[in-house]
Amino acid sequence: MPATPSPQSSPAVGRPRTVTIAFWCWVVAAVLTAAQGLWLATHAVPLFFLLAGVLLVVMGLAQACLAGQARKGQKRFGFAAVGLALASVAILALLLLFGGGGVLTVAVIMILLITGSAMNQRPTSQEWYDGLAGA
Repeated sequence: MPATPSPQSSPAVGRPRTVTIAFWCWVVAAVLTAAQGLWLATHAVPLFFLLAGVLLVVMGLAQACLAGQARKGQKRFGFAAVGLALASVAILALLLLFGGGGVLTVAVIMILLITGSAMNQRPTSQEWYDGLAGA
């Protein structure tokens, strides 16, 4: 008779809503960041904006990968996703300062990244990560 998995062994069981919200905020922000980077890389004239566009594409892909691992319950990837999100916000702010992107799109990306980071750092999220690490 096969053993049934315990509820603690599956990260999806009992995952708090804050982790799910953080994941989706990061995924949407990652897609928008990569799209903004592709647009910037193909429409920018100065080399600085071309390189910034390529960097945004890489950061968007990395954010999506980190968000997926954090959703699976790996706390270190959650912390890495927060760090990358805040670094992305800083780079997007600099890019916006130098006139390298649409204000509305960049603002939405920044809001999503900050919201996802805040949700991932809530006590309920941290307790869930700690509970999975102890299991």
